[in-house]
Amino acid sequence: MQSNQEKLVAHFLEQLNLNNSTFSPETYAKLAAKQSAIVSIEDVIAYINTLGEELNSEENINELIEKIEDETSILVHKLKFITASDRPKVLVLDQIEPLEINESAYLQESIKIAGGIPTTTPHEADKIILIDSDETVFTRIPLLLNDPSIAQSKAIELDQLFIMTKPGFAQTPGYEYLTELESLAEIFQPKYFVYGHEGKDWLQFQLK
Repeated sequence: MQSNQEKLVAHFLEQLNLNNSTFSPETYAKLAAKQSAIVSIEDVIAYINTLGEELNSEENINELIEKIEDETSILVHKLKFITASDRPKVLVLDQIEPLEINESAYLQESIKIAGGIPTTTPHEADKIILIDSDETVFTRIPLLLNDPSIAQSKAIELDQLFIMTKPGFAQTPGYEYLTELESLAEIFQPKYFVYGHEGKDWLQFQLK
């Protein structure tokens, strides 16, 4: 099984059509250090730049960076005039039993970019996202509702429970960065964003 580092390198090499490239252990160590610090779009771009420096492939790297910056800028621009009161408070759960709240700095930053406000307090949640692609997750939803702080949240009251069905969602910072932002934006601000990820990468669980 690939490590997160190997997975991220392979992903970007595929994006750059440089699948056959190889790296020295020293280069892998440098990239690993960069990956562990990925939180924001600036960190993703710094990682890609490091990859480009090691490959001496500035032209391809610049094209990829430009794509990421442009797509993210479009998303951010659409959200520019949405006030804090119209941005949902979002609770992300890694698992149901025992209840495990995701506090990843990378995912929390992505939530902010995509038009939400991250929270780790269950009863404050306007929307709840469950990161669990296991098919049995649907049979375990009632266990989630046994938690009073979850059951009393606005998210449950308003039927705002979402399941990320794409395996490994946000588990490797920087991997499929744009796709993850787009999925989150569709969930948080459905009036403004339709990228086609619903039903493929995420779905809304109907509680009522």
